[in-house]
Amino acid sequence: MADEKRAVPPKLDLTPEQTAAMRRAAAMDAPDIAALPPGHPVAVLRAENEAMNVRIDALAHDNELPEPPADFAERFLALNAVRTHYMKKEELVMPLLYQYGVTGPSDVMWRDDDAMKKELGTISRSLQEDAGNAIIYRGRIRTLLAGLKSMTRKEDAILFPLSLRYFSDTEWYAVYDDAIDMGTAFIEPPEPWEAAEAWRKAQADAAAAKTFENGKIQLPTGELAVRELRAMMKLLGVDITFIDAADHLRFFENEGKVFARPKLALGRPVYDCHPTQIVPVVKNLLADFKAKRHDHMTVWRRIAGKPIGVRYHAVYDDDGTYLGAVEFVQDFTEALAHFQK
Repeated sequence: MADEKRAVPPKLDLTPEQTAAMRRAAAMDAPDIAALPPGHPVAVLRAENEAMNVRIDALAHDNELPEPPADFAERFLALNAVRTHYMKKEELVMPLLYQYGVTGPSDVMWRDDDAMKKELGTISRSLQEDAGNAIIYRGRIRTLLAGLKSMTRKEDAILFPLSLRYFSDTEWYAVYDDAIDMGTAFIEPPEPWEAAEAWRKAQADAAAAKTFENGKIQLPTGELAVRELRAMMKLLGVDITFIDAADHLRFFENEGKVFARPKLALGRPVYDCHPTQIVPVVKNLLADFKAKRHDHMTVWRRIAGKPIGVRYHAVYDDDGTYLGAVEFVQDFTEALAHFQK
């Protein structure tokens, strides 16, 4: 049982739900990690560690041979997938622990993670240049493999039990939601966590029902005032044109001015905005988008001597309903000049 030192720190800005979670954490033993439902973030992180440890053990064995196997470098490079694992730990789990005032374990792990990622990158670059360099780096590889494996034990013994003590169900659902976009390391995508999937659907339904509130546009990943959105779009360096499902021009942002976009064109059929000889091409493209035969098309061409990329994308909602098409036009002169230096 935790003692009085586990009381809620007075300076923490906690929500009522987090305060309740801290009180629960002070009164409970470590949860049974093995009993977590499939797809739970901790279950996934542990599965990644188990799969990585199998690779580490094999590499550690081969690293001590007089001559490492021919595929040693390739298998070592595959360890870079640990960056995905650490990203989820560092971006999703540790920040939540910080909110509860639990900083010590995270600070130490973050420092060690950074050091190991740096060493992993150094050795990987050398092995990419010459696989035979594995012999030269044998001692450093041994140390790195031991460090990576030690970190899996620390996560299992410290990080995971701590996070399970403190985080509420809703916080775990949010971690699960973000982790999906980050992917997995060393394992195939896990089966869905049913409770979290139900939460995600409820969140999506609520977001869909609420599009404008308190003067701000409500989006699945946050909210923006219209003037904030307009200011941001002016900085994108990409001309954007949106055509609705009825093929009418509804919106454009034309900071690059690669093509003329008069405001008088707004509300018109898109076919009226193109030369006659181009209209059949536009009609066929939009027909393909609507029928889902294609969902994008890219055109690269020089316009007025400048390298221009034009991308057309079909726009569908979450249910697959066709909403329209968007065109992105970008001048790549600056980007090409940078890479040609």
